[in-house]
Amino acid sequence: MMEKNHVPGAAVAIVRQGKVERITTYGVADLESEAKVGPETAFQIASATKLFTGTLVMLLVQEGKIGLDDPISKYLPDAPEAWKVITVRHLAAHASGLKDDPEDQNDAAASVAARYEAAKKGPLAYTPGERSEYALTDFVVLTHVLETVTGERFEELLKRRIFQPLGFSCTRFEHAVQDGPVRVADVIPRRATIYRFENGKHERLWFLYPVHTYAAGGMFSCVKDLARWAVAMDEGTLLTRETQASAATAFKLNDGRAGEFGVAFGVSRLRGHATFGHSGGGALADVLRIPDQELSVIVLTNEQRLLPLLAPNIASLYMPPWPAVSEPGIPDADPALTATHRGVVEGLMQGTLDPAVFALLTKELLLPVLRSFGTPGNALLPPLRKLVLLEDHKAGEPGKRVYRAIYGKDTSLRWTFGLDAEGKILDLNYEWE
Repeated sequence: MMEKNHVPGAAVAIVRQGKVERITTYGVADLESEAKVGPETAFQIASATKLFTGTLVMLLVQEGKIGLDDPISKYLPDAPEAWKVITVRHLAAHASGLKDDPEDQNDAAASVAARYEAAKKGPLAYTPGERSEYALTDFVVLTHVLETVTGERFEELLKRRIFQPLGFSCTRFEHAVQDGPVRVADVIPRRATIYRFENGKHERLWFLYPVHTYAAGGMFSCVKDLARWAVAMDEGTLLTRETQASAATAFKLNDGRAGEFGVAFGVSRLRGHATFGHSGGGALADVLRIPDQELSVIVLTNEQRLLPLLAPNIASLYMPPWPAVSEPGIPDADPALTATHRGVVEGLMQGTLDPAVFALLTKELLLPVLRSFGTPGNALLPPLRKLVLLEDHKAGEPGKRVYRAIYGKDTSLRWTFGLDAEGKILDLNYEWE
């Protein structure tokens, strides 16, 4: 996988039944110095920082200091009238309706309180609970709630409540700021340099996170520390099993559908088993827990253009066979359309997408995003063996087709295609089953 996807370095941990079963490191952390990846190499984990944000929120819930279904106005009395129905759970599940402001990502000098004041002035983007839409403002306001309730800065809360009790040695923020053409940041011991393979060569890059966005991302951590977090979750020394189950329960949207997030954690399924965790920066970090298997898989890399497929793939090696791959699906009245969609599924993984099969707006907006990941799937999944039609909805606009894509012996993803009246693709997404 590393050779085919131009990944300089990686680190993997397997935690089962409260024990670190395996930590393995591969390749180099920095191409210039050729420093090798080790168990304490600090990778920027980007949005996987939310693993710790979710843990912190649930610690305070467990102690009765905040309530997930309390309106945030209980803790922030000056919240606007339009925010009165927004709860802590709405914020943590990306379902609050708060509108993202580009200044959140560009204003490196702003405090949490200042960004909260700025957010108060804007209208809601949608009715709270109407949908789950990955957003930053939710977590800026969530940070303000946590800091107001505890009287401590978010970063100090993480250190005192999680990092120090678990004996972390390499997890920290870099406090980077951009001052004109100069970027200044803390020294991160054993830092892994992030790369993007472009035009036949590696380029250096890293993400700039202002301090007020730290609940959403920006942390550096190592596979050794993340394994300690997974052990603590198995043992229940931080969060009880009941508290973890609550955190990993998908938010219920207003129309009864399940959202994609629990309390800061992404939630999904793998081979029929409930999972939770988070990825970051593409797949700079990919952390997956399968509670009923008492299994955690942690994968860190320094190649930005991967998709978060490695942790589920590795987890599948430790799980029972998946019988659904032998199910026949439903009759296919349009095998030519299925063949087109198979070409898209394979093309996404091989970098050979055909623009002609996409609707005009999708071609302009979505296609460049899909192509920006290069060819991340060619070594992240076994070859596609079969595409099985599960649902075919033609009534209404847009139409929808859902497939089970079976890779190799029994690895499967569920692909959903949104279609216009002419059968052109409006959107598509995948999820592990």
